[in-house]
Amino acid sequence: MAKSKRLIEILILLLVIHVPLVISIYIHDPNTELPAKNFGLKYTDIVYGLSYPIFENDERWFNAETFQKFKSSIYKYPIPYVDYKFEYPPLVGLLWYISTRIAFEYTSNLKDAIRVNYYVQSIFTIILYIFLVCSLSVLLKTKKQNPHIEFYKLLVFLLPSTLIYVIYNWDVATAAFAVIGILCILREKYFLTGVLLGLSFSTKILTIGVVFYYMVKLLIVEEKRVLGLKYLVGFIISGVIPFILLYVISPRGFSELLNHHMSWYCENCLYLPLIRDIYSNLHKILFYTITILIACGFLLFGYPWRNISVRDEYKYLFVGVVSLVLFNYVFSPQMFLLITPLAILALGVKALLLYSIADIFNALIIYTFFNYPNSWMFGSVTQYMALGRNLILLVLFIYITMSIIRSRLKMTRTSRRI
Repeated sequence: MAKSKRLIEILILLLVIHVPLVISIYIHDPNTELPAKNFGLKYTDIVYGLSYPIFENDERWFNAETFQKFKSSIYKYPIPYVDYKFEYPPLVGLLWYISTRIAFEYTSNLKDAIRVNYYVQSIFTIILYIFLVCSLSVLLKTKKQNPHIEFYKLLVFLLPSTLIYVIYNWDVATAAFAVIGILCILREKYFLTGVLLGLSFSTKILTIGVVFYYMVKLLIVEEKRVLGLKYLVGFIISGVIPFILLYVISPRGFSELLNHHMSWYCENCLYLPLIRDIYSNLHKILFYTITILIACGFLLFGYPWRNISVRDEYKYLFVGVVSLVLFNYVFSPQMFLLITPLAILALGVKALLLYSIADIFNALIIYTFFNYPNSWMFGSVTQYMALGRNLILLVLFIYITMSIIRSRLKMTRTSRRI
């Protein structure tokens, strides 16, 4: 019986690792001709969001003369933030510089260079995706109730959002660093946890909710000053210093990075049905207000109690990340992959089935985006897909938050009786 269970677990791991990677790499390969002519399935930020816009014309370059030197191969290895605008955090910028340098070194034309860059970036994502899945498989076994049934939850990775978005942007890398960090802190490796969560933050800052949770837990709840300090030092090294170095190396590049995100419009955001103007500042005001209120509420009466169960801890982490993604004025469909690993850890089977419906809606966002007019405006097919996803996530956010509150009240009543 034990051998058959182990065999099933191995088969599940092989499925959830290989199927999404093979499909996503294939459909997003710039040279692949898909039977279904849908550009949404072809689109990736790596190729069409960055490579072509950056290297085909000088619109994003700080100096037109530098761009001309690049086009004439006099200047072969341009640097993100220094030579052109790059809107992603510093770890992504470093990886981008390495992958583009390799691409321009071993190719003779832009089309081939963009394809090589795509595959170098894909290798990085493949490695971290494997670590993500394997780390989740270990974390699921930390649950005392039905660890074998919990393992089946990894099959969520076979839903369409993972198939489409795993090779697309850097959300998988962000999630992987965070999940490996969670595994490390359960093994009491506090400095390494800080480093990993710092790497996650330096890839995409939305996992700051996980960073915040452990900061409160170690320093306020458990009062582990030395261990908390180790955790903070690790985070500062990989999560704060990279941004400082970026500012020192290129103040303009750092400024452009901030301006890009501060000036962005409501992209598939929760508030669009109420505020139809996608450029309204109210979207940003609502995001910052709600985020601050959630953080303050957490500090005032929601922070984790001592001897919290692993299951309840996962719920906190789920709420911490969902709050920064769902209530954001930017909720690009690939960002859904930031939530999926924590949903697998935190949600029960029934709630995960509801989450799976949100996953399908999320996949349909990019599938419909290029096929219908005004896809970013409320009333379009795409925005109805986004609305369905957002409302389901809102229900799950409220459900898990209430579950945390009930568990805490139960613990409080039990402690008073004692």
